[in-house]
Amino acid sequence: MNTKNARLVMAIATAIVIVIAIIMGVYYGVSNSSEANKLADLLVTGSKYMDSGDYATAISYYDDALNYEPESEEIKNAISYAYIKLAEGSENSSEAVDYYQKSLLYNKTNKSPYWGIANIYESLDDEDNMLASLQTGFDNTGDDSMRQKIEAVEEERARIRAEEEAKAAEEAERAAIEQEHASTLQKLYECFEGEDLDAVKDMMRTEEFTDFADEVIGENSFYYGTKTPEGIREGKGIAVYRDGYYYYGDFSGDKRNGHGILMRAVYAESSAIGSFVYEGEWSDDKPNGEGTSTSNYYKDKIGPSGLSKQVIKGNYTDGLENGTMRLEGTQKSGGAVSYSYTSENGVAKKISDEDSGVKGQYIIAKSSDGKSNLTSDGSLRGVEGFIGD
Repeated sequence: MNTKNARLVMAIATAIVIVIAIIMGVYYGVSNSSEANKLADLLVTGSKYMDSGDYATAISYYDDALNYEPESEEIKNAISYAYIKLAEGSENSSEAVDYYQKSLLYNKTNKSPYWGIANIYESLDDEDNMLASLQTGFDNTGDDSMRQKIEAVEEERARIRAEEEAKAAEEAERAAIEQEHASTLQKLYECFEGEDLDAVKDMMRTEEFTDFADEVIGENSFYYGTKTPEGIREGKGIAVYRDGYYYYGDFSGDKRNGHGILMRAVYAESSAIGSFVYEGEWSDDKPNGEGTSTSNYYKDKIGPSGLSKQVIKGNYTDGLENGTMRLEGTQKSGGAVSYSYTSENGVAKKISDEDSGVKGQYIIAKSSDGKSNLTSDGSLRGVEGFIGD
């Protein structure tokens, strides 16, 4: 027999003993009057119904018995116990609580009804009423386990409140930072709308924007533009990504989709490149479709035969050159040169076995005037920021 069943049997046995004691007390303590006989009959009958598990009927007999002995603690305890049994057998939470509360009307020092009510409210996730029952129970019984339960719940509530407050503070800080980012990006957005890319580059090179770009970590990005009510990027907008890349253009489904411009204007001081711009089609957050990549170089950082500017037009797949590409270049001397070559998944195809004149490189195109060659070492070619991704 488990502990719970043992307690149940003991409680029933105790109740029976109480009833017998009442009966004996009545028979031997009261004169042989008709009232004494009626009281004895009520107690005996109530006890029979209690033993059979008909607690509601037992209560009715015990209530009648109280009319003869209204101060009898034994009868009150028996009624209290019967209501507890009704509560334990009920499958309706409200009804069970009502039975427990009626039990307490007859014996408010019994711990069981308080725990019964508390357990019901706990199962219903109603902590306020659970705590109220335990607090009343502790006040009336001094049961230390009730105090411990109350303290444990209050501690957990305090922990949850602290977490919620910290989360709210974090959210408020995040919203403030997001608003600050949006305010910064709005300036660049308006500059892009003016279609003056040189002015855009100048703004990107200011301390405000270089510091701003440094805040981007990993795959995160800051955004200003239209969104859906759910916060999804949708429509026209501007975003800054790691390494100082800014995108201005169309968004759909929280990704770069449609037509857009990717630009970077700040590089390491030792770098020869001054700026990079890709303008063209995007899908799934990457350059896909027709586009133009433009790279500008500092003349004092390139060799005599180097290009100060190169413009590559063609098709891109996930940011890599894919198909026939056209390169228009401006030489350091000011002259112009053009090449046409073919790339497949970012790798330019070799067109000749003749020596390129550059160790480790092969010829991928000859200039339109036939005076120079365009070479490659087989490295991936495409849009900056997507080569090798």
